[in-house]
Amino acid sequence: MNANKPNAADQFIGSWSLVSWSVTAPDGAVTYPYGEDAIGRIMYQPEGKMVACLMHRQRTPFASGNRHEATSAECIAAYREYVSYFGSFTVQESADTVTHHVEGATFSNWIGTDLVRNFVFDGNTLTLSLVAPNGSTHQLIWANAKSAIRS
Repeated sequence: MNANKPNAADQFIGSWSLVSWSVTAPDGAVTYPYGEDAIGRIMYQPEGKMVACLMHRQRTPFASGNRHEATSAECIAAYREYVSYFGSFTVQESADTVTHHVEGATFSNWIGTDLVRNFVFDGNTLTLSLVAPNGSTHQLIWANAKSAIRS
């Protein structure tokens, strides 16, 4: 490792704000799962723990102030407009990947699984990407929260 280049695992530590989340389909079509102005945070702790939260910027409030009184339609919309998970993480520097070991998630199928993401650091940005089973490429760009491009 270059003495002037920081350890990749150390570069993850801190809080990151979502700049963009795009999906490029195999045919080249680009979509934005939570809109072009989606918001989110991902945080990595020195102890090896992490949490990620992403959502639509504009969400419709529930009619009731009590989430337990939400209608089925409200619950479905809320679920589809937000995703989060937490767990531990490990960095495979030689492969330029980070693995999120999921302990809890809004999408219960992720619990107990490993989510592997390719990573690239460029100044104060972190890009995480993956190729989904359908062949589409997800790219999430994060700005270091200390120098966030937008919050």
